[in-house]
Amino acid sequence: MSLMIDPPFALGQTLGVSSAADGKGWVGVVKQFPDVNPITGVIRSNRVKTCVAVRNTSGGALLPKRVVTFDVAAGGLAGFTETKGYSAVTNEERVGVVDEYLPAAGVAANDVYWVTVEGPTEMAVALSGSDVAVGDRLAAITAATSGATTAGRVTKSGVAAATTGAGDNSLGVLGRACSAGATTGSSVLAIVKTRY
Repeated sequence: MSLMIDPPFALGQTLGVSSAADGKGWVGVVKQFPDVNPITGVIRSNRVKTCVAVRNTSGGALLPKRVVTFDVAAGGLAGFTETKGYSAVTNEERVGVVDEYLPAAGVAANDVYWVTVEGPTEMAVALSGSDVAVGDRLAAITAATSGATTAGRVTKSGVAAATTGAGDNSLGVLGRACSAGATTGSSVLAIVKTRY
């Protein structure tokens, strides 16, 4: 297989495997996609999004638009190619956002899918707290466990916008909101840049 060959699945799709032994050749592939809805063909922006093909090692389904953590405890390259579940700690650094175009059921355990690590993507908003406004810095919320209903969602970052020296890459800041989102389980469009 050449490094120039595109993976056999696009945004909104998974590799379709159920065994951790399958799809090893595609795990870890980094690809840039134009910010175009793969279902409707509508162009959302003139930006690109950088995605990584990763394996879901959480043991359950992972839903679209949620923040997931890389399994750094797995060691070696697995720390960059496997996601162990939703982010449950506010300042977790090694994260990505589950492909926003996946079906509502998400990605099954052991399947390979895309996470966005940089560029435009939709993110699930927290179920309580402050609504998100355009321009707000976003951070993942703290949840009881990485499998909790509240886990993997975002809220306003605790870093004040006017704080000297605290740029968009401050600890815990995943990106900036480009649309507003209510704390009712809605989603918000954001430009993200994670510490992948």
